[in-house]
Amino acid sequence: MKKLEIGAHVSFRKSEQLYGSIQDLLEIHASAGAFYISDSRAFQKSYKLDEQVISKAKELAKENNFNLENIIVHAPMVGNIANIIHESQVWELTLNSYITDLKRIKSCGIKYYNMHPGSAKDQTMGIAQCAKGINKMHQATQGDETIILIETMMPKGNYIGRNFAQIKEIIDLVVDKKRIGVCIDTCHIWDAGYDIRTKLNDVLEEFDKTIGLEFLKATHINDSKNILGSAKDRHEEIGKGYIGFEALCNFVWHPLIRDLPKVLETPTGKIDYRMWKAEIATLRLCSKIK
Repeated sequence: MKKLEIGAHVSFRKSEQLYGSIQDLLEIHASAGAFYISDSRAFQKSYKLDEQVISKAKELAKENNFNLENIIVHAPMVGNIANIIHESQVWELTLNSYITDLKRIKSCGIKYYNMHPGSAKDQTMGIAQCAKGINKMHQATQGDETIILIETMMPKGNYIGRNFAQIKEIIDLVVDKKRIGVCIDTCHIWDAGYDIRTKLNDVLEEFDKTIGLEFLKATHINDSKNILGSAKDRHEEIGKGYIGFEALCNFVWHPLIRDLPKVLETPTGKIDYRMWKAEIATLRLCSKIK
């Protein structure tokens, strides 16, 4: 059986950049990971990438058999690619920010760029606007092999991507299907009403019928502080939430999912990222749970 490709969302410090991120991931025995490659709360990029540091980071990854394609860079939280009409300036700022990030991850040898599909009061218009943004991002990085991942969301506020059907609508409007994918967040889909605790096979079957498993490229592994279908978004440590330890073990080791890169975003490592080491080890050892 292949090893579990799993890690956590670490930092991308201005001074150490990619090298520091790889160091942090290796320290917690991760084989996958995530980070913001620019300021998470700002549209403008406050610093340039250091090519020498990137080269050093690539060497470090190679020496430790760490596959950079298992990294999922997260788009800035300030962005909203579904913004419509009355806030068009925000949409333009988001688009330009995301395009810059896509060019950055290419230079780092990273493949996946994960983004929230955004929010809009008019869901139909928001879906169209999100797809429009993705198409423009693809056009601006034509010839690149980077892939944009749409993260599954929950029906909170005006979020789009709140169910598999909406994500399917976005993908249908994307021209370059080879450069689009989906990242399932376990907390988000649980809070959206998808019961991965007792009906995991049914949920995956629904995903396949609605979107297609060929589009599932990565996962965020989080427990949830809330009950099924709560329409909230509060991550919990593995085994301490309503999804539960056994269900999350079954999820990460499911034959349709186990080879995908997985990233922890649990509260465990928010105080000290090194605490994720224990969660990673536990999930790697739970493969026999059925």
